[in-house]
Amino acid sequence: MSIAFGGALLPQVEAVTLVVVLLTACVMDLRTRRIPNGLVVVGALAGVGFALLDGGLGGGVHAVAGLTVGLLVWLPFWLLRMLGGGDVKLFAAGAAWLGPTGAIEAAMIAGLSGGILSLLYLAQRHGLRHTLFRLVHGVQHPALLREPTPSAWDHRMPYALAMAAGLAGAAHWPGLIR
Repeated sequence: MSIAFGGALLPQVEAVTLVVVLLTACVMDLRTRRIPNGLVVVGALAGVGFALLDGGLGGGVHAVAGLTVGLLVWLPFWLLRMLGGGDVKLFAAGAAWLGPTGAIEAAMIAGLSGGILSLLYLAQRHGLRHTLFRLVHGVQHPALLREPTPSAWDHRMPYALAMAAGLAGAAHWPGLIR
């Protein structure tokens, strides 16, 4: 199932609902560095609900499979404390709209978006020169990247932006990465 951004009314309502959920999560993450569980639940239920309306029981199974794949893709990153739980749950909820194949595609786009956003975030917080210096030395000597950073650096990036970019990209352009 793919989200249609034009055509019949139901797919348009579906697309607008997904965009509202993702934008709300981004705003909340930017403001508070948290994504409310209520928003994630609403997003997941809406994704499964629209899938049931579109494709009956098969559509619902497809949506739950997407949610499961979306959760499993990012769960290891949460377990390693590389991502927040809200980011993982947001992605899983959004993946319910895309199904399992769309979830994999969205994860690839989100990973690429996250890498770019991380570099921009580090450059903004610590300066371009220091960020590039650390990146170049990290590529040459990967063990240096495992060294703990100063406590002043212990700020989380709002990763909902990357998750939303991946989900919206895969919804709008299904098959983009295939």
